[in-house]
Amino acid sequence: MLTPLMDAVYVSASSADKPLSPELVEALSPAVLPELRSPTELPQSTRLVIYEITGPNDLFSLESWLVAPRLYALVVIGNEDQSETLMKALEAGADEYLLNPEQNTSLAVLVLQRAVSRKQALLQSQQTYDELEKLNLELMTSLDLLKQDQQAGRYVQQKMLPDSPWVFHPHNFAYMICPSLYLSGDFVDYFPVGKHQVMFYLADVSGHGASSAFITLLLRVYIRRYAKRAFKLGGQISLADILARVNSELLETGLGKHLTIFLGLMDSRSRQLRYCNGAHFPYPVLFDEEQGARYLKGKGMPVGLFADATYEEFELLLHPRYHLTLFSDGVFEVIKKSSLVEKEKCLLEIATQFAGRHDAMVKHFTELGMQDAPDDVSLLAVSGS
Repeated sequence: MLTPLMDAVYVSASSADKPLSPELVEALSPAVLPELRSPTELPQSTRLVIYEITGPNDLFSLESWLVAPRLYALVVIGNEDQSETLMKALEAGADEYLLNPEQNTSLAVLVLQRAVSRKQALLQSQQTYDELEKLNLELMTSLDLLKQDQQAGRYVQQKMLPDSPWVFHPHNFAYMICPSLYLSGDFVDYFPVGKHQVMFYLADVSGHGASSAFITLLLRVYIRRYAKRAFKLGGQISLADILARVNSELLETGLGKHLTIFLGLMDSRSRQLRYCNGAHFPYPVLFDEEQGARYLKGKGMPVGLFADATYEEFELLLHPRYHLTLFSDGVFEVIKKSSLVEKEKCLLEIATQFAGRHDAMVKHFTELGMQDAPDDVSLLAVSGS
């Protein structure tokens, strides 16, 4: 049965005094349904309008009831003589029609109930669609703003990177960063410290995207600030102390970000290389004509993860014609080997094959699929002439 009773109204197109059949009224409700002549008179709770057709001319008065959008189901009824008119009413937008509903009230009630159910389902679907359209529009607007932010962030990050190639006699620097997203969590920097020393590093910030890229900019500020401050104070610059200070700075940000880093300082006069490895992996590959290619050992703790982290400084004498290559761990995503040991061996072979030929090495990794890697891939090449 239709409930509540106020949900249904009866309309007679030809006569306001003509009631709905007693059988159907009895089946729908013990009370007589209200007789209305205009949709404006409908209660807001109306979910069903039963409109009786008595002749072809009734289609004209039906038009006002077919307003869209409407919250009620419109069912037209009539006898066999009005079947053609009822079909035209259905084509004009009525939800359902009934012939001689008083002859089978159970069937009539079932048809009316289903017409109401379909109409309410359609209204709910339309409401859901409209809400999704609104959310989609808001999402597209947010994505456009995010894209603008990403573009601005990428521009800033690119401007903060050093020139490539760059020469600090007798050292030659070149790098390549291939981000997996619009912004990169990998970062490279090198700069002179006084007239005879040059500092360089490759860092890999945890995670991806804007938050990681933001940390790379902070890192650049921190390292350059502490290096120049230590140089002005005189004496030997402590790389371990620089990483310890950066570690404290990152922890104080509360951003939950940490990084791995290989930080080096070379002296052009003595050919001495001093370095700290802040959990950076893979290890840098050093190649020269006397000893061939080997990994620079020296472990350390990540930066920005532990408050009590300490760092150890290592040093070695560089061959006059050396080739030092630093990689981010994303390079292992490009090398198609089954085990880490095999990947390390392959990386050593690549560094040997392309020692001193940075552009050729970049081309090689590009051919291996670097552009589609799920992680940032970065290379930093330093060579002595």
